[in-house]
Amino acid sequence: MLHDGCEILIDAPMAKRGRAMLCAMASANQRTAAVTDKYAGRHGLLMLYGAGLESRRAATLAHLGAGGRVASWDLGYWDREVALRLSLDGLHPDPGHLAMAPATGARGPARTLREDANPAGPILLVGLGKKSEALYRLGHLEWERRTLAALRLRFPGRAIAWRPKGKRPEPLEGTVSRWDMPIEHALWGCSLVVCRHSNVAVDAAIAGVPVECEGGAAAALFGDNPRPTRPQRAEFLRRLGWWNWSPSEAADAWVWIRRTTA
Repeated sequence: MLHDGCEILIDAPMAKRGRAMLCAMASANQRTAAVTDKYAGRHGLLMLYGAGLESRRAATLAHLGAGGRVASWDLGYWDREVALRLSLDGLHPDPGHLAMAPATGARGPARTLREDANPAGPILLVGLGKKSEALYRLGHLEWERRTLAALRLRFPGRAIAWRPKGKRPEPLEGTVSRWDMPIEHALWGCSLVVCRHSNVAVDAAIAGVPVECEGGAAAALFGDNPRPTRPQRAEFLRRLGWWNWSPSEAADAWVWIRRTTA
């Protein structure tokens, strides 16, 4: 039987930004939050960072199977030096979660939209990274090579740029790397972004570059329309702002979590 309150799982290994967020959330809710370093599964809400890691994925599935809720933190959609994204019961906010945002008003400053696309420009292929490969049981660069081959058939002669995930400039034969540059520069002049679920799709929504993606929060915008209108992009980003928080906003984040898990 699950009890009221929240278990905050602060285990290892964990990035500094994740630990900082979870510590801030624990400090802002000392009355009903219990910190653990190993999943216990005693409280109705489980909170963790990096749900894609195998051990935390197992804890997530176990907790959901027991009838609990899971609040997951991971790399933020913007202000990434300090902010993290919040997801409920999964790896990314889904359309239903975005619909929970207030009908009007923004949380934080509005994103400044740009129009950086070039219909004749290269396609930007975005890599998965090792954690996602393990999560989806894919071989190294399996998804990327398969997607690249499909793009070659669909867009013969079109240049394809490559944005690997991670701290190393992983090569991909037949592409031009756009790894060692800010994401705004990597998106400039592209005709299309292709990814599985990357936060780059959110950057592309800001930059005005069309997107094809299989999942992630941006699937709510691009899922059936790779070229949404400017108002559609602005509305998506406004709603997404309610799922992007920094440690200094921990108290307000708790208010939002209670509202969306009630």
